[in-house]
Amino acid sequence: MLSFLKPKQNSFFSTFEIMSIKKLLSSFFVIITLNSFSQIISKQNPSISKDVSAKNKISKDTNSKFYIEASYVVSFRTLESNINFLNTPLGERVNETKLPIWNYTFGMTVPISKLVYFDGGMSILRNGEQYSWESTTSDSSFNYQTNYNYLALPLQLKIQGGNKFKYFIGAGIVPQIYLSYKQEQQWTDSLGSKRNKKETVNNENNSFAFSWIVSAGIELEFENKFGLRLSANYRSQLNNTYTKYNDYIHKANAIGFNLALTRTF
Repeated sequence: MLSFLKPKQNSFFSTFEIMSIKKLLSSFFVIITLNSFSQIISKQNPSISKDVSAKNKISKDTNSKFYIEASYVVSFRTLESNINFLNTPLGERVNETKLPIWNYTFGMTVPISKLVYFDGGMSILRNGEQYSWESTTSDSSFNYQTNYNYLALPLQLKIQGGNKFKYFIGAGIVPQIYLSYKQEQQWTDSLGSKRNKKETVNNENNSFAFSWIVSAGIELEFENKFGLRLSANYRSQLNNTYTKYNDYIHKANAIGFNLALTRTF
């Protein structure tokens, strides 16, 4: 009877040992699994970081450039009577024609991504028009060429493609601060005597002008970090060249070609 009530010690310890062994094996398996997983991650990290850096390098071109540009443009204007003031007729000014003129820019380009970059600079920008008249009954004639000179800040965003030989299109704005005015006049009287005169004072010009611009072109880069850029652009003025109470509303436009020497740094 006593032997029946006595617990079976040997059976109890064998069950405990089996449970302990199972727990030990389970813990060991978990440790090995975590360790292996961490090693895989640590081995993959360098390649992942390399891939990320490679992608970043591909997606962003860090080469900025300076450039000096000369622009040969044909300038022309829209002209209408200022109906809010005196509504003065255009008269002979309706016969004004286009004027070829040179502009000059010093600027730089800064990449934003592989395909997009910012182009900004400082420009001596000039608009103008000209007029020519000849008498049909005598030797009399009258001609003039008018220039409106500005200090401008052409700002564009451009999309480009290619490597050493690039092509691009762009668009932007051109704030302009008025600098000076010049009108050169030439005439002959009925006897054929020639005269000329230069006007440089015009207090009726607006002190600020604002234009939009679009451009497209190509660029060739050389091994010595220099390059050549050839482009065409169209520019159109948004506000009046003249002051609010002038007889006319004058807005300048230009279309032309640009040649620039570039330097990568």
